[in-house]
Amino acid sequence: MAFFIDPQINAQHTAQEFVQRWAEAVLRQAARTREVRKKSAEDDRAHERGEEPGLDSWTLTANHRELWTEEHMLVWAAHQLERWRARLAKERGETAPQENEALKDARDALEHLDEAALGMDAATPPEGAKKQNQGRALRKLPGQAMSLNVGGDKLFEVLDPEVIDREALAVVASIEAELNDWAVDHYAELMRGR
Repeated sequence: MAFFIDPQINAQHTAQEFVQRWAEAVLRQAARTREVRKKSAEDDRAHERGEEPGLDSWTLTANHRELWTEEHMLVWAAHQLERWRARLAKERGETAPQENEALKDARDALEHLDEAALGMDAATPPEGAKKQNQGRALRKLPGQAMSLNVGGDKLFEVLDPEVIDREALAVVASIEAELNDWAVDHYAELMRGR
């Protein structure tokens, strides 16, 4: 017996799955980023106080590299979550949630970082970039540059990691509530057909 499922329902279900996947990824990545940020800050403080003789500049620099890439991955995961939320809204015929401009700007700058003029501490738009349209994303950041350092309370000086975490948690909760509602409705439908 052939079983037909409406392609629109399939698209909605698949988009909802991707929203849930990326929301969970943001939560996992936010936890990893917090853990690495905490370890890096503790090591920096211990080194400054001379409490840990084994903490050399090599280890501290390795911590900072790890933190920088963890923060980058958090921005990427949060951006993917935002894109999939927009796709789910489209599949449902709803208005997409408002795009987080700071997230978009940070993600765009990270994506095109290889085109930037690189210094020891910052990436800036390359010389003559306006003509070539390179560096556009960097010009949208505060100071028209991206810090290549870590630390502070913002990701790449523009994003609050706690806000990203809270938003992802809210998305996960809403998806779980929708799935729960669907399960209850499906069960009720099965019981009616008895």
